[in-house]
Amino acid sequence: MSDEPRTKAELPKRIETARAALDDLIAGLSDDQLVAPAPNGGWSVKDHLAHLSAWEAGIAALLRRRPRYLAMQLDAETYLNTDTDGLNAIIYQRNKDRSLEDVRADLSHAQRRLLEALSGLTDADLLKTYSHYQPDEDSGTPIVGWITGNTYDHYDEHRTLIEALTR
Repeated sequence: MSDEPRTKAELPKRIETARAALDDLIAGLSDDQLVAPAPNGGWSVKDHLAHLSAWEAGIAALLRRRPRYLAMQLDAETYLNTDTDGLNAIIYQRNKDRSLEDVRADLSHAQRRLLEALSGLTDADLLKTYSHYQPDEDSGTPIVGWITGNTYDHYDEHRTLIEALTR
């Protein structure tokens, strides 16, 4: 995990830099490489992109004080009662047969929504707790960590996985 930004102005820069690195990697791959399953039957690059899109869409909704699970195409009970690995498995199953074009468009749209949601925040808003944005969920941690964990830190994590997958 990287250092958390101290100001709102730092967030878009970090998000865009990490996203550009991911986009550069993806741009160098053919469509066949993007949709090919991992040698062990695991996620394709496209599956990683759908995963990133879902989690980023969730954070964008959260920052607008809307239910995160709806943006992730989940129901409340599943979202609240399933661990992260379980949620990831559901997201994978729901997206594995989608077209590459649709997944790419969703990823681009998710980033735009996230940057728009960030634009309305202040430095002080970054220190407000998760629970401030999602009252039904009890977490006393500042939202900035959730933003970084679902944007640039998440991009970097999956960029590393994609690099290993496409070697």
